[in-house]
Amino acid sequence: MELQGAMQAFQRLKGQETEPQPVDGVTPDENEAEPSCRVIGFTGAKGGVGTTTVALNVAMTLVQGGHSVIYVELSPHAGTAASLLKIPQISALEDSSADLDHMNRNCVTQLLMQHSTGLQVLCVSPWTHGVGSQVSTELLTALIPELKGLADYLVLDFPLEPSFPSMSFLNACQILHLVMETDAICIALAKSQLKAIQSHSATQILVTPVNRSGIPPADGVHGIQKQIGFDVPVIIPPAPELCHTAGIKGLPLVCINPNSVPALQFAKLSERILAFFTEEGSEEARRDRRGRDRRKTDRRNRGGW
Repeated sequence: MELQGAMQAFQRLKGQETEPQPVDGVTPDENEAEPSCRVIGFTGAKGGVGTTTVALNVAMTLVQGGHSVIYVELSPHAGTAASLLKIPQISALEDSSADLDHMNRNCVTQLLMQHSTGLQVLCVSPWTHGVGSQVSTELLTALIPELKGLADYLVLDFPLEPSFPSMSFLNACQILHLVMETDAICIALAKSQLKAIQSHSATQILVTPVNRSGIPPADGVHGIQKQIGFDVPVIIPPAPELCHTAGIKGLPLVCINPNSVPALQFAKLSERILAFFTEEGSEEARRDRRGRDRRKTDRRNRGGW
């Protein structure tokens, strides 16, 4: 499997990394660079399942709860977030590769786009440039730690591809949402991806089905959860009219009609995320986290990553 091979290659390279080098003579302080930011990842079982819509609405729900949130679209192809939010795309990220050695928090702050709702947005994907133009892996690696020092929550929207950047984003996430559709083909694809992720990463995984067909799946949430074998907090119902209106107004769906069924499901999903991080803050969760870290180290030392 390509994804599994990429994960193994990533971990081999990761094991060869050296300690971070000081920039301009300053030794990085991990606690200062990453105060208390929680990193939430969203990726799709395949393209076009609504990953960006889910990620944006969850990010916006967190903003409405009084949290500072940075949403980052990390697709190497033409992304949709800038279009959905009606914000201008910028080329600063691609142009900033030459200044990689001087990447700092002030530089990253200038790259963020401020949405009218208070959500901070960074689109790495080349919306106004040629499709397929790449931002360097080195730049992305330097970017994520700086972003973590600027918000309560960092929402990463990225494709799960057999590539070093995708594996880096997965490794950065504390909780990962796999978005999928409810048809049999997508469920089978999601199961294979989940198996690969679980065998090479200790990241907490949630599955978010998007039911675009409008036909209720057999046994609902419990039926899909039984097939997948992972926690499925909600199923996002079809909402073509609301999505169309949201796209025209440049606002996430939860801002257009917060009392709609999809908006309530996004709110429930956000509550599940907040509960996860609350549990992670407990002493028992810290012990579990240390255990996961030990298991990560053991797998890496055995060459099983």
